[in-house]
Amino acid sequence: SHCLDALAAGVPEGTELIVVDDASRDGTPELAEAKGARVVRQTVNGGPSRARNAGARVASGEILYFVDSDVVVHPGAIAHVVAFFESHPEAAAMFGSYDDQPVVPGVVSQYRNLLHHYTHQTGRREASTFWSGCGAIRREAFLAVGGFNEATHPRCIEDIELGYRLRQAGHSIVLDPTLLC
Repeated sequence: SHCLDALAAGVPEGTELIVVDDASRDGTPELAEAKGARVVRQTVNGGPSRARNAGARVASGEILYFVDSDVVVHPGAIAHVVAFFESHPEAAAMFGSYDDQPVVPGVVSQYRNLLHHYTHQTGRREASTFWSGCGAIRREAFLAVGGFNEATHPRCIEDIELGYRLRQAGHSIVLDPTLLC
């Protein structure tokens, strides 16, 4: 609910909010529809690669912005992504960073979030991979490399693998530490 609240609050007019329900049993589709999202329902849980590709197939925009369901974007995130691509025509993809104030309780979760934050705050801006937890890609580049690989990476590191293929194809990926979630 927090993820959808944050996204719905920042959706500029004319922007699609698409939620792929990967065969959940928790009321996600109804909640998403109530927030104004277009819901794509999967009848079988196929993992993140399949779900993200399903959402990308129905999207009509030039920029695909992926956000994991356990991520809460900061206010203005969508506008930030749009402005980034307008000012960086050479970039095929970009991704952001966790902030330094994790709200999830538990030492392990807090440690992982803060480690992720540190890595993305201090990492090279010209990235060699991609993060789909809070990352955007030009539709044209996404389609050119075949999207997320459902066959070899259906459930984990699918975003990293996509980033490798983007770079191998000569595309630029930018780590933007000012895009926070």
